[in-house]
Amino acid sequence: MTTRKNARSLSLLILAPVLSLTALPAMASDAAALVKDGKLLVDFRYRLENVDQAGLPEDATAHTVRVRSGFQTGKINGFSLLAEAEAVAHMNQAFNDSLNGKTRRPVVADPDGMELNRLQVDYTGFTKTTVTVGRQRLNLDNQRFIGAVGFRQNEQTLDAVKINSQAIDKLDLTYAYVAQVNRVFGHKSPQGEFEGDSHLFNAGLTLAPYAKVTGYAYLLDLEEQPLLSTATYGGRVAGKYALDKVTLTYAADYARQSDYENNPRDISLDYVGLELTATYAGLSVGGGYESLEGDGVRGFATPLATLHKFQGYADVFLTTPANGIDDAYGRIGYETKLDWGRITGFSAALWYHDFEAEKINRSYGSEVNAEASVKLGPKVTISTKYADYDGDGTFADRRKFWLSLEYTY
Repeated sequence: MTTRKNARSLSLLILAPVLSLTALPAMASDAAALVKDGKLLVDFRYRLENVDQAGLPEDATAHTVRVRSGFQTGKINGFSLLAEAEAVAHMNQAFNDSLNGKTRRPVVADPDGMELNRLQVDYTGFTKTTVTVGRQRLNLDNQRFIGAVGFRQNEQTLDAVKINSQAIDKLDLTYAYVAQVNRVFGHKSPQGEFEGDSHLFNAGLTLAPYAKVTGYAYLLDLEEQPLLSTATYGGRVAGKYALDKVTLTYAADYARQSDYENNPRDISLDYVGLELTATYAGLSVGGGYESLEGDGVRGFATPLATLHKFQGYADVFLTTPANGIDDAYGRIGYETKLDWGRITGFSAALWYHDFEAEKINRSYGSEVNAEASVKLGPKVTISTKYADYDGDGTFADRRKFWLSLEYTY
């Protein structure tokens, strides 16, 4: 079974460049367009991450560098090709990267290595429709269920066939067949890949100017983790409304999750998410509530999500506890454009999270997050973040600090 599914993933990677050969008859006259209308892809990030976690005898201090480079061609006969390599390097060894066995220190899940990050062909020959085949990045809605985990040095990609269409006015349709999930732990890790036959459906209807209504079905068949093979059906309403000089941004989500394919357990769990933010002249104040149900054995699972965006930056709840979790949070932030020489923008935010078990009466503690970033022109960003989680005795206390420099071309 594993060999068969490995072959499916490999066939998608081979098919991507082979499909582009369909354009060969036009290449003799239009070959220059491939380069002239193409785009060079360069992304560099240096990051310092420091973690102090209760119960471990040593802290973690990680200096890591991530470099991505590639090229996206122009179009010929509706086809374009994107190829991108990625390398992650360690500048020191004082942390547990999830592979090096340094279990006396906290995990900083950025193992070193070099790999193919993306290899995809896009076809745009149909009306307002794009077909993408190969290894690709995919972010859907707010990334609560499907995301690329852009925070980690090695992002999450999918070996997939994706169809996205806006051929019907105000309707955005996406379907993806996923043969393999390439996770943030890298190809060297036993946790680095999820193989299977997964199907992702997402349909969003824009009700201008105040709302977008989205329905979705995410059917995950994950061979290596059968307990995470789930069918999640749900809906989302999100939008913004202007009240004079104040803009209200809102979102409401509901989803129901059940077992799927090779999952040996019976699952029936709910997800609820609510959020409201008011913005005035760059200052934003808001809050929300998120609930992931648990049945005492398993919690609502979101294995393909951009998890770092949710439930605090300390990443305590990457796996939903068996008794579920309720997260009530507030945020105050500020963002502005600047014209101070090379400094062109500044943003900052402060968060507070209060965590409770969903099924039983138990506190999971609280967390404070702070973040700030400065833009130096259009290509360089310097950012810093801090997370302080007080576990209330259930989960280990931890403090995390990040300092990053990123250049994107």
